[in-house]
Amino acid sequence: MKLIFVSSLEVHCRDAAVQRLLSEYPQALVISHDLLEGNRVLRRVEGNTNASERAESVLEHGCVGCAVRFEILPTLLRLLPQNEDAVIIQSLPATWHSDQVLDIVSTELEGRGVAIDQVALALDPAAVEDQFWDRRNLWESGFNAMANDERTAGEFLIREIALADSLLFVEGLSVALLGESAGHLNSSGEQFRRGMKLIRDLAPHATLTSAQGKVALGAYDRDDALRRSRPGHFQHGSGATDVGGTKILIKVERPLDADRFREVLPDLAATCMCIRGTLWMASCPGVRVALTGAGPRIWLESTGAWEGDIACTHLELTGSEHCEAEVRALLEPCELSDRQLLALHGASGALDPGQQQHNEWKRGENE
Repeated sequence: MKLIFVSSLEVHCRDAAVQRLLSEYPQALVISHDLLEGNRVLRRVEGNTNASERAESVLEHGCVGCAVRFEILPTLLRLLPQNEDAVIIQSLPATWHSDQVLDIVSTELEGRGVAIDQVALALDPAAVEDQFWDRRNLWESGFNAMANDERTAGEFLIREIALADSLLFVEGLSVALLGESAGHLNSSGEQFRRGMKLIRDLAPHATLTSAQGKVALGAYDRDDALRRSRPGHFQHGSGATDVGGTKILIKVERPLDADRFREVLPDLAATCMCIRGTLWMASCPGVRVALTGAGPRIWLESTGAWEGDIACTHLELTGSEHCEAEVRALLEPCELSDRQLLALHGASGALDPGQQQHNEWKRGENE
């Protein structure tokens, strides 16, 4: 049996991707769920060999956990076929991260000997750049019925692109609505092709299916998906030097002054659709600080000690209008001078030569 989960920012893209999958698996059973206002969950079941269903239930709490436990999981378990050749396509509500759903359903499925084969993200390449730069939250932009969801479209996409093993490119709703005026947005248009290039650079791990042609899917591996979505993870690996495309890789081997870095960060990220990486900050040299940016929203978080990693600043910028030399010129004034480095090294060593922080400084020097 094959089990495919489909996630998306938009309902239209998700449903279009499901139709693409049905062209590859015409006998598949499709289970679709949508979360509506008023904590309502709409369920649709369609398939050539099964009776169609359309039902609506009301939850006490309109959250992902309740919807999965009380609606999605019971429906999936009830409809699991006995036929080994069967295919189920589980269509998730728009804006839902696949790992939140799979964390709940995986144990029950494994107990029945059912594995998750693919997690596919459906998206419109022509819209992805604008979606990353959208400052509105998901409710304000109309993607989500939950008014208290403060995520932006870019925040959803950057995480879900990392989680998915397969990306299904489809034409967006604008193509159907605008007709001949949407030439630049359709699958042969310039904006669509640029979006595909950006997404390829964001997801070197994923199997991509273009808007035309045969469907190709990857293979879901839960551990890999969680590792890829971990803050500070590098899609190309820390040893990559030349990735081409729309991506710039930067490595800085000295600690950064926090105040100076704060001043240049807006200029660094101003033209960058997506930025991620790790920071080695002089104010906390023993701590691995992860930096993530999706369009206008940027966040930093501690990921603990450096552990086996060599302490350094490593950044990946995708879709930036800067060149590598310009990025390095912005970061150079943030690096500690020799005198500052020795002074801070001595100060940290005087506190306790055996402490983790001192060890991290030595690792940086010896690199």
